[in-house]
Amino acid sequence: MRVGIDLVEHKDIEHKDERFIKHILTEQELSYYNTITNKKRRIEYLSSRFACKEAIFKCYQTGVAFQDITILNDKLGVPYALIHNKRVELSLSLSHTDNYSVAVAILPSNDDD
Repeated sequence: MRVGIDLVEHKDIEHKDERFIKHILTEQELSYYNTITNKKRRIEYLSSRFACKEAIFKCYQTGVAFQDITILNDKLGVPYALIHNKRVELSLSLSHTDNYSVAVAILPSNDDD
């Protein structure tokens, strides 16, 4: 099993430009992001996606890029990941406070570990 965790301070994200946002978010994520009208919620969304992708990078320890990973939520709000548009067996947890977003990713064991 591999575990990745990442913590993002919102003040580090709140003044990022459109180029940064498009680098981090895939088209699906960006589409949802653009529907968010509350500035605080936009920062939380971007920060949590950034943290989640960083946590996933730590699990895979290989050539996966921001645009390879899409973080979505199921009907119950539970986050899941698509890597190269395929759902992966990976447990995710996202949370945030007024100032921070945190993400944990757990990749189950396989014979290669």
